Amino acid sequence: MKKISIALALALAASAAFGSSLSKKYKNWDRSPQAYFLTASERADWKKVQTDADAEKFVHDYLERRGPGFEKMLSDRVTVADKYFSAGSTKGSETLRGKVVIVFGPPSSIEQEKGGGGKAGADPNRAGMTTDVGVSSSGIGGSPTSPAPRHVAPPTFTFVYDAAHAPKAIGKAFQAEINVISSSYQEAANPSDLDAKFEAVAEASLHPDPAPAEAPAPAPPSDPPPPNPA
Repeated sequence: MKKISIALALALAASAAFGSSLSKKYKNWDRSPQAYFLTASERADWKKVQTDADAEKFVHDYLERRGPGFEKMLSDRVTVADKYFSAGSTKGSETLRGKVVIVFGPPSSIEQEKGGGGKAGADPNRAGMTTDVGVSSSGIGGSPTSPAPRHVAPPTFTFVYDAAHAPKAIGKAFQAEINVISSSYQEAANPSDLDAKFEAVAEASLHPDPAPAEAPAPAPPSDPPPPNPA
């Protein structure tokens, strides 16, 4: 009986391992920056995807639901995240700090607290992140971040969003604190709160602002009335 149970367990494990035949292109798509706006419901649906054809359709529908400007916005924010938060072989867009900027947009400011206490001068303004005008990336990315020694707390980056720059789905000023354990591993100071905000913005992305209506073309000038006969 025991041998049968072991064989059954192995068969189920093999079935789970080979049930999905996704190629490298789609296997980890749900963890990519493009998928940061997945809602909880969409993530559940993604787990049911088994083939590349289904995955291609899923990604197409995911992008389609978010309107024509979504891909351009996403590309621009990925570029910003890669510029400011990349370190060594780790792309900034694939880190938690990068996800914050990609999902919420460029912050009003960023504050850095060095491990062990003390403020660092890393405070790029929003204009610098969006217009690429001579803002130093010192302390924000661009060089590998070594793991903090065990007796020193990891550096903390606080992304500050004032009311004017907070996403509409959140609707008020807030902060997101990220502890940088290493260049590739980062943790939220309040994971449940950050995840709730990510979900709120993801849900809102399904209802993009409508494009402004085009003004109607001016009516052609009418012909002057014929002159009255004398």
